[in-house]
Amino acid sequence: MAQSRFFIKRLLPKPLQNKYIFTAFVFVSWLFIFDKHNFFEQWRLNKSIHQLRNDKENFTNKITEAKRESVLLKKNGEAIAREKYFMSKKGEDVFIISEE
Repeated sequence: MAQSRFFIKRLLPKPLQNKYIFTAFVFVSWLFIFDKHNFFEQWRLNKSIHQLRNDKENFTNKITEAKRESVLLKKNGEAIAREKYFMSKKGEDVFIISEE
């Protein structure tokens, strides 16, 4: 028994030879690595939250743009259809001039 105790004391650094500090170190290590809410899981979740916030901002911008286009379409439906989609009335000739 005395030999095993001496062997353990020789392996551990001086601060960890105190049983309270050793217990606290083991507890913190367990929480840091093996717990359900460990450091790596928290890091992954934080990264996911950041990505979702970016996605939310992008979708909010797209919604704003779509609402703006909807208002323009309601005001100038025919003009937008002619300019953007090259639509024409029956019997009307459309000439497309492209600048290169």
